[in-house]
Amino acid sequence: MWENYLAYRDRIQSLIEQRACFPPENEQLVTADGLKNKFCADGSFHDFYGDTIVFRLSEDTKQFLGEIQTSLYEQAAGILSEKLPVKSFHITLHDLSSSVFQQDIRTEMKTHQDRMPEIMPFLRNKGTVCLKAKGMVSMVSSSIVMLFEPASAEDHDTIQEMYEYIEKICPLPYPLTLHSTLAYYKPGIYAPKQWGKLYQLIDVFNRKYAGKRKFVMDTHMMEYQVFTSMKDYITAY
Repeated sequence: MWENYLAYRDRIQSLIEQRACFPPENEQLVTADGLKNKFCADGSFHDFYGDTIVFRLSEDTKQFLGEIQTSLYEQAAGILSEKLPVKSFHITLHDLSSSVFQQDIRTEMKTHQDRMPEIMPFLRNKGTVCLKAKGMVSMVSSSIVMLFEPASAEDHDTIQEMYEYIEKICPLPYPLTLHSTLAYYKPGIYAPKQWGKLYQLIDVFNRKYAGKRKFVMDTHMMEYQVFTSMKDYITAY
């Protein structure tokens, strides 16, 4: 479903304002059950399969996000899973399929792959778009992500058109949410004193720097990627 620019901005801002999606200050942080499909109890990577469509990032952008990742681990390494490699960082445009069992999505992925010669030229022919790093949130009790917002209504309409094109092939139950995952939690339950420093760091960043860093993204950098874990992404088209 098409979402206009103002509605997108309001939704992203509301996520950030809701304590950046952390629980109330005196409550435990309970990670999502599905996180166990991606990470083992000790925080090491679990085999996990799927495909996605992403913006490939410049080295400067990866460095910017990598520096933030380093700060996250300095504050809260004990509740975070093994580090994602900076080289794998990307901005997700549209999720496709995923499963802990590769055979469960083999047919679905084959359908997606067969459509890529049609889909990717359409996506890559949209020129450039400008995004703003809007702020970090604790996304569905699974990960810390940087949320991005188109810098203008024109940028938004271009990206929304791209998203809606993929929606016709693989509809999702949630709207476009441009994001880059910086870290995943280690599966578990954490007391406020354990997640509090992480929240404070994110809160300070969101108050001081949200929306101040812009990135020009060339749609020629769109990629169809397949993955075998949250650290192993391969460009497939």
